[in-house]
Amino acid sequence: MGAIVSDYVMPEPQIQGWMGLEECNWLYHKAQEMESIVEVGSWLGRSTHALLSGCSGKVVAVDHWKGSVDERDGNHALASQVDVCQLFYQNVGHFPNLFILRGASTEAAKIFPPKSVDMVFIDAGHGFEEVLADLVAWSPICKKLLCGHDLSYGSVRDALERQKFNFIHAIDAIWAVDMANPFKE
Repeated sequence: MGAIVSDYVMPEPQIQGWMGLEECNWLYHKAQEMESIVEVGSWLGRSTHALLSGCSGKVVAVDHWKGSVDERDGNHALASQVDVCQLFYQNVGHFPNLFILRGASTEAAKIFPPKSVDMVFIDAGHGFEEVLADLVAWSPICKKLLCGHDLSYGSVRDALERQKFNFIHAIDAIWAVDMANPFKE
């Protein structure tokens, strides 16, 4: 699940963000195997670009574009100055397979039936309660690959452990759970 199966390296998206090129390539290659993807937390669209480039099917970006509560004075201060969703749309709105759900992650999850999305990528709030809420809301919806960013945060790892997910460290800060065998024995 962690290895990239192709030598192709996608061009680096010229979109500001915290995801490295290797992580973008991992997402791109995994997206090629999927018919549907939900990204929880899209910000300016750097990772969304990789998912949209790889997946020929529907990619749903879920975000409120207000920034994480604990990062509104730092990394997400931009949200107090401009409509970040508009910047996101300028960056990736040209993709025909993009669908946007603007709102709270856990509310958006309620419109999806169980096992209705091949891949869910979680990269929203980093606080333990936020991550746990996203895992609880989105894991029942995911059919094949549940994954996310920021494994280096103790809160992210703790939430994964709390749910007893059988997760791997896929690449850099990306974690992944094969939904065919999602839980530790």
